[in-house]
Amino acid sequence: MSLTSRSALRKSDLREANERLLLSIIRQDLGTSRADIVRITGFSPSSVTFIVNRMIRDGLLSETPSEGQARVGRRPLILRLQPKALMAVGVEIARSETRVAIAGLDGKIINQRTVSWQPDQHVFLARVREAIRALVGNVPSNRLLGVGVSVSGTIDHATGRVVAAEHLGWFEVDIGPILSAGIPASFYIENDAKLRALAELWFCEPGSRPLENFVFLALRHGLGTGVVIEGRLFHGAFGEAVEFGHTSLYPDGRRCVCGGVGCWEEYASQEALERLYAERRGAASHAPEQSAEAILRLARNGDPIALDVLRETATYVGMGFANLNATFNPEAIVVSDYLASGWDLMKDWVWGTLRSRAAHRYLSRLRIIPSRHRGDSALKGALALVLSHFFAATTSSNGNGSTPATASSRRSS
Repeated sequence: MSLTSRSALRKSDLREANERLLLSIIRQDLGTSRADIVRITGFSPSSVTFIVNRMIRDGLLSETPSEGQARVGRRPLILRLQPKALMAVGVEIARSETRVAIAGLDGKIINQRTVSWQPDQHVFLARVREAIRALVGNVPSNRLLGVGVSVSGTIDHATGRVVAAEHLGWFEVDIGPILSAGIPASFYIENDAKLRALAELWFCEPGSRPLENFVFLALRHGLGTGVVIEGRLFHGAFGEAVEFGHTSLYPDGRRCVCGGVGCWEEYASQEALERLYAERRGAASHAPEQSAEAILRLARNGDPIALDVLRETATYVGMGFANLNATFNPEAIVVSDYLASGWDLMKDWVWGTLRSRAAHRYLSRLRIIPSRHRGDSALKGALALVLSHFFAATTSSNGNGSTPATASSRRSS
């Protein structure tokens, strides 16, 4: 490569980085003007004008008068993303229901499809691939940012291989090549709990300060945790960090699907709650098994067994929270699934256990809050994974620990 071509490449990278920086600022504040960008970035007004005009010409931005009456002169012009200028696809793989969605730059879902579970991995993944293909069929390849995939278990980010997803029965499954065959886009594959944390980080209210140090607790499929430290997902050296569901509460406890004993997952997950309720009711009742949501409804109606089971499960949740708090000192623990739905019933018991195991000075600033995205958090996280790669102006590193499973066609400049 000649010196001239290397210089041109660096110039192209710099231009792309500046574009994405401005787009990130506009995405986070819906009332941003050119003058605001000058103030925030320190770029010269002429540089901002050049970059903004180019992005308006490319269809990425529009510029419209602000709402309301100006105090003096004309109303300022506000820059806004054109959401449908570029598209992202999110996939949430789950045994209950797999969802495939397409969204614009704002992350709002435009269309989605569902795929029913199939025990045969290849048949199932082929159907997911066809659902993706159906959604992107009319999207030009240079407008498709990529496909984010949420799946439980341990992921090899470099290859898109599921190393182990016990709750799906998948071990060493190369889902990246199967899903991406014939689709000209990058595929980003990540653990579902981490992506649910990313959704909380990425899709906060415009203009509000996102949480920067928090733990997300996913309870739908086992017990997963996603940890954000200083505004970045934490993965560890090999992408397998923060598997707190498989830390041990009891040395002689229940055997876990991971092969361990006494794992937190076996006492605080949705499956653990449902199993405990069935055990307390007794096999002689011959009543159908109750889901976590049904147990919550029974508790609200005063069912003593349901209330007792929630109280015991809340104790196990609080024990795990004490470990999370001692390890990460988070500003918040974000809860989801049955714990979010039943937080009003369980919060006093959880906090009671937590306070019995940690000094007040360690808990005085901790918040425990339900997820803002509830049942959509994994799907929103898969979309956020793609969007974060686009908005974060990076080259070899993407900042989220996930690398594309396939090469992509990048937007032409």
